[in-house]
Amino acid sequence: MDSSNEPRYGNEVAQIEPIGIEHIQESERHGTVSSIFTLWFGANVELATITTGVAAVALFGLSFWQAAAGLLLGNIMGALIQGSVSTFGPRLGVPQMVQSRSAFGFFGNFLPGTLNLIDGALWFAVNTVLGTFAFTTLLHTSFLLGLVVMVVAQVVVAIYGHNMIHAVERVMAGLLTLVFIAVSIFAFSHAHYSLPFNSASPLGRYSGISGGIIEAVGLAFSYLLGWTVYASDYTRYLPGKTPSGAVFRTAASANFIAAFWLELVGVALATVFPQAAEGSNPIQLLVAIRPHWLIDLALLAVMFGTVTANVLNIYSGSLSALVINVPLKRWMAAVGVGVVGAVVAYIGHRSFYVSFENFLFLLGYWLAPWASVVMVDFFLIHRGRYEPTIFYNPRRRLGRGLLAWAIAIVVSIPFFNQSLYVGPIAAKYGQIGDISYYVSFLVAGLLYWIIARNAQPSKETLERHRPAQVHNHSWRRHAHKHDPLALNAIVEGQREALAVNDHGGCPERETDWISGGRELHRQLDGSGE
Repeated sequence: MDSSNEPRYGNEVAQIEPIGIEHIQESERHGTVSSIFTLWFGANVELATITTGVAAVALFGLSFWQAAAGLLLGNIMGALIQGSVSTFGPRLGVPQMVQSRSAFGFFGNFLPGTLNLIDGALWFAVNTVLGTFAFTTLLHTSFLLGLVVMVVAQVVVAIYGHNMIHAVERVMAGLLTLVFIAVSIFAFSHAHYSLPFNSASPLGRYSGISGGIIEAVGLAFSYLLGWTVYASDYTRYLPGKTPSGAVFRTAASANFIAAFWLELVGVALATVFPQAAEGSNPIQLLVAIRPHWLIDLALLAVMFGTVTANVLNIYSGSLSALVINVPLKRWMAAVGVGVVGAVVAYIGHRSFYVSFENFLFLLGYWLAPWASVVMVDFFLIHRGRYEPTIFYNPRRRLGRGLLAWAIAIVVSIPFFNQSLYVGPIAAKYGQIGDISYYVSFLVAGLLYWIIARNAQPSKETLERHRPAQVHNHSWRRHAHKHDPLALNAIVEGQREALAVNDHGGCPERETDWISGGRELHRQLDGSGE
């Protein structure tokens, strides 16, 4: 058997993942659909999800049922998109930001790739602050010691990569679920369900009930949307024949159940402890729960939940570093993301937490139009059928998706409604809340569909520009020509089509093609056919 078809990684857990952003060959494919559920469930059962629900009450003044209605709709929308994008992985075998190159172009994709790298590092910092607060509260240590321990634990898991992450999430999903069930019993049994809308809340005074509910929709939607840009990173190793429907249902249900559940817990706790909900340290929401022994378990759950969420931020952030051609190996990029995030966490942990979180939500405005573009590209333009070379060809410099994405963001700016910036339309009509996500999503998708559909090349043009591939059935057909110079041109053309650096290319496919060329030389020179 050709050694190139033997897996280098397979289902090994204790081996550092040797693959970066290359196309995953079928011989490397492994795993089951159930692993998608435990990964996303484990990633969402954490304190940041709870604080999303807290914000609906503390910031926008919503009652329990008003907040629940908005969060329900936002989670449905986010889960549908997350489930849809997760299906790309088994079909294409490439990371999410590599698939994005189809619409944005090789270099045009550097902008969303850079934003995703920054987003991952900063979300890592915010989550690590929460985990470190829990660490210091439980063990009575200094913040610096707790920070170092938390960062090292998270970075080590991310260094080992895909299989280790799935293994950790399988274990943690079950353990965290048990702890948060106990927290839920306390929260829902003590919640004040009859509290009315608080018109004196920080943002509710401007948005009113309708605007607050719309904001709650946006909170839940943007929270799950933040995971969308990672989706295929954790499904690309699944066998290519994995049913798309099963992938969609599993990813969507895991995200919806975990996120909506924990956000409702946050809503309930905010009604029980309104002063803690308005503070800058969400850990205070947990230290007053009863019985007392549950507090320690809840703090442990926050620490481990920080790990389950942040290993995804580090890992996918490191893949984004490779997508923008940062000259590092994947595990080195993971270390870099962890170090940068740790420094930011230490600098900002004292007094900038709330503003920092607002900045991250503001940064997330790029995600909605990006998701729309890549979904239109996959489902409507290419209909799920791609040549893998399209993702690794640097000659495709700028894609039309970049234009649609940029225009959509500009169009949505007047609708921004965050504490860091309020657009003119949002300022005038506060009762509509923040609808910028939906505006940019619709504009980007519609605009990209129009310009990409009209720019689709003909079948003849596609065949003329398709990289020449040497197949066994063509060797005998052309063997009589005995033209090694032509063969060299074919092989060199194949190499040129993938002439990118070691971190951005597709070395397995290049090796297969070159090996095929050498075999053809032998067929031509020695077979006599």
